[in-house]
Amino acid sequence: MPDALQVCQIFPHYAPVLAGAAERFRRYAPGLKARGITTSVITSRSDPALPVEENVDGIIPVSRIEVGSVAGQRDQRLFKSAAELLMRQGGAAAKVVQTIKMDRRLFSSLLSIKRQGKSLMFVSTMVEPETWGRTAFHRWANFQLQKLAQRLFDAVVVGSPVMAEAQLRMGVAARRLHVISHGVDIGRFKPAAPGGALPPMLQKVLPPCAKVCLYVGHLIPRKGVATLLQAWPEVARSCPDAWLVLVGAVQRPTISSEQERREIAGYQTALFAQLNALPRVLHIPEQPDIQHWYQAADMFVFPSTQEGFPNALLEAMSTGLPCLTRRFMGFPEGQLGEHEGVIQVLDETPEAWSRAMVALLADESARCRMRTGARELIVRDHSLEKTLDQYAGLYQSLARKQAVS
Repeated sequence: MPDALQVCQIFPHYAPVLAGAAERFRRYAPGLKARGITTSVITSRSDPALPVEENVDGIIPVSRIEVGSVAGQRDQRLFKSAAELLMRQGGAAAKVVQTIKMDRRLFSSLLSIKRQGKSLMFVSTMVEPETWGRTAFHRWANFQLQKLAQRLFDAVVVGSPVMAEAQLRMGVAARRLHVISHGVDIGRFKPAAPGGALPPMLQKVLPPCAKVCLYVGHLIPRKGVATLLQAWPEVARSCPDAWLVLVGAVQRPTISSEQERREIAGYQTALFAQLNALPRVLHIPEQPDIQHWYQAADMFVFPSTQEGFPNALLEAMSTGLPCLTRRFMGFPEGQLGEHEGVIQVLDETPEAWSRAMVALLADESARCRMRTGARELIVRDHSLEKTLDQYAGLYQSLARKQAVS
């Protein structure tokens, strides 16, 4: 039996953080291993209590790097150290190196990794604004530098055709672009069994007749939670048995600057002041058994303004939840059944969210129809097994190309 192909993934943050691409690929690791792909991780040591070396889940070797506390310097230090670590590993190191960062400031470190004979793969996680800078010249220069950085990558992976279009506009060649959906574990994220119990934390708080409107995600400005809180008074008045449950972390490990840290802290202070003044609203920290929280809900609400291909929305649909979402920047047009009523796409106003939540809570037949359609769509188009097959094929293709180059 041939040796397993080794892939090294560089993540700015990793376990025990439960969110984002890092957690998604952590869940992929067992299935990739079954397909002959072993994964290792190089990440930052964001908490001094975390070990420098660890074997996560018994199959993922993780190396944590001290990167300091200055937000703007952490990624550069991480990637420089990652390049040095891979160099020290020599022939025993991974053949494919994967990252979620495509930043001109990382160019020298990525070039160092490339010169070691590695295939480089970038996994896009967000649809970003395509022009930025103080002046037209500054925006043009940034764009040219970004195009230069992305040419280092042998493959660029996106979760949806909309994300692919954004990468093409950024200069990524079509031959290097691969659309691979985020895979959902349809055995874990599945509709609740009849008579299933609520998570213990909810059992202590919610009455048996509660109708739960669930949000899952970070409490940061782009996620749009403030819209839910502004909409909630009308929902609470119209539906006396309705509860809004927000599940997600307050701390954001990917802060890029002190200014961003201050902005998020101010936003959250105002958010919790509003939340605490509202009836029947709960905030719950990140939960490792998040599938049970989806199963306990009656609908999923997702008012985010900017995404890539959001894990939480796919997981909610796989669980059979009727979903309300905003047409966020990066919305995967035509992929999530919005035209067939599988999900409802709303505008940004709190009034629109109030009306939609009240109407859906009152319409059991609509919720039932949406539950069935959402589950069927995920099983058909976004199952974990299909995604794992595509990633395994891409890793193997990159390794073969590197071997003959």
